[in-house]
Amino acid sequence: MTEYYTTEAEIEQLVKEFISHSLDKNKWTHAAHLTVAAWHLKKFNINEATCLLRSGIISYNLSVGNKNNGSEGYHEKLTVFWISVVSFFVQKHPHQAILETCNTLLASTLADKALPFYFYEKEYILSQAGRANFIPADKEELNHEHLENILQQALSAV
Repeated sequence: MTEYYTTEAEIEQLVKEFISHSLDKNKWTHAAHLTVAAWHLKKFNINEATCLLRSGIISYNLSVGNKNNGSEGYHEKLTVFWISVVSFFVQKHPHQAILETCNTLLASTLADKALPFYFYEKEYILSQAGRANFIPADKEELNHEHLENILQQALSAV
């Protein structure tokens, strides 16, 4: 398994920099998004984590000069999608420390950037309505059963 982080301090530093808007724009990667989400979901319930992540991403984007509009920046559908995926993973591994949770999540098929396309048509994801609002999946229902199946298929392929 690939190790993305070697210490919990690395994760704490990433989250601290994200929250304080001091995180270098180039470090705000897909893996960083998922790590920050996992950290929040370990500390807060899903509703609190969603509010904190939503406002955090919007304000972080503005702090680094990005826009949040109908074609760039914050994306509600994808944010809620990834929070749901990460929440499933955190709930599945409730006793893991944040270091193990992040490394295991990031090495799993659930961290694949293409995962939303399993649940949504590309046009649906790229629409302005999807960027501004959460819209339920149009291909497959986003639920624990489907996420578990994706994990199990990946394990059986190894």
